[in-house]
Amino acid sequence: MPGYTLKQLRCLRPRPGGGAGLGGWLWRACMACWCLTLLVGTAGAAAPTGKLLVAATILPLGDFCQHLGGDLVQVQVLIPPGASPHVFEPAPSVMARASRARVFVYIGAGLEPWATKLLRARGPEDLVVVEAAHGVPLLGMAAHHHDEGGAKAHHEAEKAEAHEGHSAGNPHIWLDPVLAQEICRQIAGAFMQADPGHRAQYEANLREYLAALAALDQEIKTHAQSWRLRDYVTFHPAFSYFARRYGLHEVGTIEAAPGREPTPRHLRDLLAAIRRTQIKVVFAEPQLNPRVAEVIAQEAGVRVLRLDPVGGMPPYGSDYLKLMRYNLAMLDQALK
Repeated sequence: MPGYTLKQLRCLRPRPGGGAGLGGWLWRACMACWCLTLLVGTAGAAAPTGKLLVAATILPLGDFCQHLGGDLVQVQVLIPPGASPHVFEPAPSVMARASRARVFVYIGAGLEPWATKLLRARGPEDLVVVEAAHGVPLLGMAAHHHDEGGAKAHHEAEKAEAHEGHSAGNPHIWLDPVLAQEICRQIAGAFMQADPGHRAQYEANLREYLAALAALDQEIKTHAQSWRLRDYVTFHPAFSYFARRYGLHEVGTIEAAPGREPTPRHLRDLLAAIRRTQIKVVFAEPQLNPRVAEVIAQEAGVRVLRLDPVGGMPPYGSDYLKLMRYNLAMLDQALK
């Protein structure tokens, strides 16, 4: 707040029992203005002159935006590294950053349920929105089961998903590099709509990054040919699209959705499936507590490795291509 420091504001604060005189009123007014300044000011400075301000919900989308926009964009990722998008609740400062964007990019399909509220509050004026999952045929969140009561479990899981906001289906489409290419086409189209004067540059960036994604797809196909095992168990159904693309079979998941504790029967069935399929590894995720995965692995006599669906950790950071090659290395250890 111009004219006052935090120390000076403290001096204006009324003493206990001092009543609600002019000093008390001035202190409350100044503190309200100072907090508002913090909220707006720390939400991010204005985009440099000529740059397109872009808000993306998760790191992979942010990396797509940066590659496609280059020096023409300023990208703000709303969900921080290490946080699971399924359980993330944005602070007011996050909502403030997003409200200033010219282009807003999110997955949809229930991954970021707060995004709908944000978009409704922001309004359609001057905002170009990319909902990456729009138009994509989605898999179910509970597509694979390994016990005799699978049909009933599937029905109960679907009801629970509908309650939790995932009734649209599995949102993890970005982990399939071929679907990632379609997401990038949507993002590039949004940039061209918001900033038509730089269309040629966005088109060139798109061609270059699509080639990189196509090379990644081919690299994964080559590795997949050497995998002796095809079954895997992971923490939650994040890699279902990847599995479909490269011929893997999701035998089971520890949690049907993050935060839903597995039942004792589910864990017994999962252990039986691991032993039956001779799986060597149980996959945990760095964004979620690995405790249950470690207990299952110890009981089954297998290892725990990490598959990361969103990135943000060393050694790959926010780089989608490096993230996917890290996951590929983990799969090589587990499946060869």
